[in-house]
Amino acid sequence: MTHQQAQLAIYVYAPEQASAKKHAAPTRGDVGEVDPIDNTINEGTIKSMQLWVYESETGNYVGYFRTDDVAALNEGQGTTYQIPVTDAFAAAKPDVNVYVMANVTSANCGVGTLNKETTRAALLEGAKITGGLSGHFGLEQNTRTVPDDGLPFAGKLTTQPVAGDAPTLRVGSLSQVATVQLTRAVSKLRFVFSKTAGEPAVNIKSIKINEQMIPEVEYLFQTPVSMSYNTAEAELLSTAIDDIAETTDPTQFIYENQTAQAYENLINEAASKATPEVTVEGPIYLRESDKQLTGTITYTIGGGAEQTVDFAMQQAGDFSRNHTWIVYAYYAGSGNLQVQSLYVKDWSTKDIYHDLYNW
Repeated sequence: MTHQQAQLAIYVYAPEQASAKKHAAPTRGDVGEVDPIDNTINEGTIKSMQLWVYESETGNYVGYFRTDDVAALNEGQGTTYQIPVTDAFAAAKPDVNVYVMANVTSANCGVGTLNKETTRAALLEGAKITGGLSGHFGLEQNTRTVPDDGLPFAGKLTTQPVAGDAPTLRVGSLSQVATVQLTRAVSKLRFVFSKTAGEPAVNIKSIKINEQMIPEVEYLFQTPVSMSYNTAEAELLSTAIDDIAETTDPTQFIYENQTAQAYENLINEAASKATPEVTVEGPIYLRESDKQLTGTITYTIGGGAEQTVDFAMQQAGDFSRNHTWIVYAYYAGSGNLQVQSLYVKDWSTKDIYHDLYNW
């Protein structure tokens, strides 16, 4: 009888794109799906994928898979991948850890070579977004459009059982293959401005993020290490804004509990009118942070003296991966900017997946 190579099945799922969305995807945060600058580019697009499996207890290598054939992931359907495993593994069936990353390349993340020769320790150390302040998804040379290789995604499952009998094995139980959820590994920041029509010119001179906010390295599989953060204030304003857009009622752009994408659609539509009603700085795609992000906007009204207004996230951790933060500031004749600093999220049905997807 011909020996049949044992195969291990793993199911990988990516959030549904806006064009194919039929059901609510269990993402950690409801970050916008469409690049606000170029709406032909989707922030959820997968370009390439790599997958590693290691024995949970020993860290021994089990298998590796890489593909650029990711059409199913981009349709929100998910795909079951089969990787060959040894007879010894098929007989023992130890618990496994599964690590998946997508769109992670040297060009968009600065990673070195990660392949079937990579050990678990090397993967946990090497799968990262690098470059310090001026590097990939950093504060100085901002990433303001979706890179050619796509935004980086990652997902993992740890201490998972292996079910079945050779040659057909699966990660999970006999009744259901375990699912690895791919999640965007970066978050997004936008600044939006508007004023009441007829008010004096509002000039935005500077937008700065305070020091010790954004890590110099982000580990895609959240490897526990001591982190270093930006050591100086970082200027996020690409060019001074001579006057912000005006509208009849700037309070119409205050966040009112929409989903993140619905709120972004409201902002994008107002910004794209023949006579824009809002001025937008960003998006800026940044590494995730466990800090409470804070900063300062410097501005003038009617050519007067410089003024400042601070903005801050609600709490530390709100800028973890796959979140969007929109800071809306408007002028309605009060003598100073009114700031609505928003952590936009949709947790209503998402928390139940936290343990399942190990984030």
